[in-house]
Amino acid sequence: MRVVERIWHVLGGQLRNPRGATGSIVGWLMAWINDEPNRLAIDALDPHPGETVLELGFGPGWGLRTIAARTRGARVYGVDHSMRMIEQATRINEVAVSKGRMVLVQGPFSPLPWIDRTFDKVLLVNVAYFFDSHDRDISEAYRVLCSCGRLVIYVTSRETMEKWPFAGPGTHRTFDALDLGRLLEHAGFQRSHITITPVTLALGVEGFIATAEKVDFAIRHHEPARFHASQRP
Repeated sequence: MRVVERIWHVLGGQLRNPRGATGSIVGWLMAWINDEPNRLAIDALDPHPGETVLELGFGPGWGLRTIAARTRGARVYGVDHSMRMIEQATRINEVAVSKGRMVLVQGPFSPLPWIDRTFDKVLLVNVAYFFDSHDRDISEAYRVLCSCGRLVIYVTSRETMEKWPFAGPGTHRTFDALDLGRLLEHAGFQRSHITITPVTLALGVEGFIATAEKVDFAIRHHEPARFHASQRP
């Protein structure tokens, strides 16, 4: 039993930071698993031409490729812990990277190597599980987001992930809707500008799409609170 548990733990660690030959396989597995969450999250992000967009934890880079295709002329950036994912994402986005329309950075999510309010949109798909427990990572995402910018997160629900042996507490931080809302509030987003929508994916996987708008105090002071019909914390 301990050997099996060790195997699942190793897989969970590879999902956090893919490495070596196994990491390459995990990367392509992530591309398949993230296909539907990426589509839903990018639809919610609604990137436009001329915007500057950042994805944290982009894996093999399929989400970046979709964003670049939807935003001709935009600047697309990505940060990932894994050099293996940098290599895979560079290959499938070779033209955009070579022409300087896409910039890929290996490194941590905290601190991020950009000044405040650099990005119009920030995307996080199946990556918040690996954020630090002190919320520095999500706070950095908030910091680099422009005023009136939008951040979108997709996470699979805790209820679903508890059924997956590779997603234990040693490798994954799991969320329900309340936890996801608290994460965003701790970063600096106002509750009235957070929307959390439950989604059901293939094979009965349950998850959440969280959309958060960054509104500075000077703007918020003159703006009535916005309420949403979707489930919110």
